Amino acid sequence: MPILLCRRWVCCSELAPWGKESGEYTLRYCIQATAISLYRSLASATVSGYRFIGAALIEGQLLLKYRGVSRTRTRIVLLLAVMVTLAAGYSPAGRSANLADERRDYSNARAAIKRGQWADYQALRSGLGDYPLAIYLDYFQLTRQIGSVSSAEADAFIARSIDSPLPTRFLTVYLRRAGKEQRWADFLQVKPNEPNSPDLKCYYFRAQLAQGDKALAWQGARRLWEQGKSQPRECDPLFAAWQSAGELNDDIVWTRLLNSFDERQPSLMKYVARKGTARLKPWSDKLQAVYARPDSLATTSLPADSPYSADIASRGVAYLARYNPGRALSLWQDFQRTLHFNAEQAQKAEYAIARQSLFARDEQQDEWLAGALERLQDDKLVEIRLRWALAEQDWDGLERTLPLLSATARSKNVWRYWQAMTQAQRGDGERAQLALEQLAGERDYYGFLAADQLERPYAFNHQRPVLAEPETLLNLPVVKRIEELKYHREEMLAHSEWFNVLQDTPDPAQQQDLSLLAAQLGWQRMAIDAANRAKAWDALDLRFPMPFRDVFEQYASARSVPSTELMAIARRESAFFPQAQSPVGARGLMQIMPATGKEVAASLKKRHQRSDLFQVDHNVLLGSAYYRQLLDRFGGNRVFALTAYNAGPHRVDRWRHKAGERIPVEFWVETIPYQETRNYVQAVLAYNVVFGYLLDNTQRLLTPLEQQASY
Repeated sequence: MPILLCRRWVCCSELAPWGKESGEYTLRYCIQATAISLYRSLASATVSGYRFIGAALIEGQLLLKYRGVSRTRTRIVLLLAVMVTLAAGYSPAGRSANLADERRDYSNARAAIKRGQWADYQALRSGLGDYPLAIYLDYFQLTRQIGSVSSAEADAFIARSIDSPLPTRFLTVYLRRAGKEQRWADFLQVKPNEPNSPDLKCYYFRAQLAQGDKALAWQGARRLWEQGKSQPRECDPLFAAWQSAGELNDDIVWTRLLNSFDERQPSLMKYVARKGTARLKPWSDKLQAVYARPDSLATTSLPADSPYSADIASRGVAYLARYNPGRALSLWQDFQRTLHFNAEQAQKAEYAIARQSLFARDEQQDEWLAGALERLQDDKLVEIRLRWALAEQDWDGLERTLPLLSATARSKNVWRYWQAMTQAQRGDGERAQLALEQLAGERDYYGFLAADQLERPYAFNHQRPVLAEPETLLNLPVVKRIEELKYHREEMLAHSEWFNVLQDTPDPAQQQDLSLLAAQLGWQRMAIDAANRAKAWDALDLRFPMPFRDVFEQYASARSVPSTELMAIARRESAFFPQAQSPVGARGLMQIMPATGKEVAASLKKRHQRSDLFQVDHNVLLGSAYYRQLLDRFGGNRVFALTAYNAGPHRVDRWRHKAGERIPVEFWVETIPYQETRNYVQAVLAYNVVFGYLLDNTQRLLTPLEQQASY
């Protein structure tokens, strides 16, 4: 039977290219397109039919994802032919259960796995072959019984789940068990190339050693052993065999000593030093002594004829710079007269001295710093020097330093703005006007600042893309899985699926289509992620949705703050993901720290548990109240309140200038010491303007109060 092996994105008959790596992705998505078409055509096919079709899809994707595109196109074409043949050979049959029953059975199957009730599980699993999350049941079952999973079964599962994030998760569990049990043939069968995680690397090279490849095993052992941090205990047998084979020498020991020094690992340095010979000991002792007391570097004997002296001097100077950059510079200049340093050693020392001198704003070293910035050509250092000049409103310093930026850095909006302002201050009004006019066409913090300087309206450049064929995407297996994961409140797994499909979708137009689909389905965080990956900067409806608008408006009204400000905070904090949790523990839409949540709830006399921070209503209640408290503390100044929301109010108090040292607000924001906080404040102020525009309530970036306040 004729079947259209095509979807909107790509047609197999045309093998239409997709950008830079057209071959791989065209073939991959032709296969996927075929599978989608077959899936739709055979929506009522038998379980066994799905399995055969899935096996065909899997084979093709394995070739592409795991082995590259070196296989012949002939094999792919044959694959497609097989799939069409299979499609023609199966007759429709009704699904065994409706969706509600499948969801119930899935939940019961999960519970049976947790209880180890395998007969009950198998009975439930047999009726769920068509359910989108059936593959997750296989994953949970296999990982629960991982000790009895053969390499063939592992390969089969990876094949079945290849279009999901599950292979990576499963591989980690399987390989750790195989390595622990020293099933080296199984390990290499499933993972023939080097893994990413340190413990699995150790198992991998042990497996290679057991299989007779000593050269590869020793190469891996050396690379792992030279690391500046302690390695997993899984490496110990590998390291023992490597050392017993006589592969360890003083050069390797010295390399690890230096790496341990750089990583600030004194205990490891002591351990490593004991591995060296008597010839190396005096030098490892000196290195450790300098680490213990950096100022002792001045009295340490470092003869020019030693191959170790330059390493000790450069490391010691770099370390001393953390505490006394002026003294470090003096010693560095002395050492340069007596020792020879290679480019890496010189860069390490001078970078550390320059960085710490810039942070200390040591004007006595300004001349040396100017030369160092030219030599090092490091944009991060130059930007620190520029912000030093901004803090002092030093237009001469800005004019001298801006040309030291790379062309890439100079193209950033931040430095385009300050270049224009410097030109205006130096009397070059025409160039400044032109630069500001160009920048005012941008929709961001600096574009809005430029528009304010010119006293003209903001540019929003709003575009509204449309998804032409949503049904095609709705039938993607990944979309079906995400829908079901969300139903079962497996939000993190759902986001993992989304991240995986974005990774496997290289074309921006297709990424934008996925963003449109996510927005249509109410998956706001996913829509934002896809739009950002697509660089669809002007698709404001996708990048700035307004979920839970009624909740934000309710508490905005109660706290006498604009709802756009609360939404701007939530957009920056969590991208409107209620289950968001930061590495430091902040939770929910407005990323409330547990301690802050408890304190604010107590002030409001509201019942509160830590888990409540994941509830939308409760999170916005506390977040809006906390923001109101900060506004009150800082006299209604949003710049200070937002800085405090991100970095803490005590830091705002510390960063404010003394009376009589007032600087304009844009200078102060630019010189916030923490880059994260600086970016945060700028983003929220700009997001507030965007949300206002979307609600037909365009606002200025900064209020008159904020422009006139003392900073």
